[in-house]
Amino acid sequence: MGNPVQALRALQEIDKDLFRVNNELKRLPEERARRKAQLDRAQAVLEEKRAGLRDHQVRIKELEDTVATQRQRINKLDKESQSNRDMTVVEACRYEIRGLKRQIDEAEREELGYMEAIERTKFEVEEIEKRLAQELEIFEQFCQNVENEMGVAKGRQEELTAKRAERLDADLDRGTLELYERLLVARDGEALALLEGGVCQSCFMQVPPNLVVRLARGNSIIQCSSCDRIMYLS
Repeated sequence: MGNPVQALRALQEIDKDLFRVNNELKRLPEERARRKAQLDRAQAVLEEKRAGLRDHQVRIKELEDTVATQRQRINKLDKESQSNRDMTVVEACRYEIRGLKRQIDEAEREELGYMEAIERTKFEVEEIEKRLAQELEIFEQFCQNVENEMGVAKGRQEELTAKRAERLDADLDRGTLELYERLLVARDGEALALLEGGVCQSCFMQVPPNLVVRLARGNSIIQCSSCDRIMYLS
């Protein structure tokens, strides 16, 4: 059996690139989903604003109908008070008329408030629509770029995977390979670390002399006691 560290170094050259490619294949769809979620939230805000406009318009129509009914009632009461000589009836009509006029004033103030709110909301809707249209255009271009980049990345992934299979040493024992692959995941694609001057060049911690001696013999796997990476000598 050859030097297992040398076999792992041959794999690491490919795996660093493969790790970056795999991360890119993961990152691109995640970024697309994140941007899509932002657009969905903006669309939801727009729909909420539009719904608010419709509600305001419905409320204004209700107020207008109520005021119209109240004015009709005032006209009827006014005629009744003019034609009736019973002062009790006349005073009752006048009292009700005053109450109706107060209600009309309140309704008209409320209607004015809704009309002002509608104007503000219309402006907000127009601004959101313009911004959303621009963002949708940017998103569509981004999606096209993502598809292109993923196509390139998948091609590179296949190439590196095939090269890795060719370089995989058949004599490399399963336990060592499993350790290496766990470290690849745990250490962001850097499972190995150069030992130089008795210092791990990944975490920059001093390595005990006895480990340096064992590593120099070249027949066993030695891990850094700090970062756990598999060490090698230049």
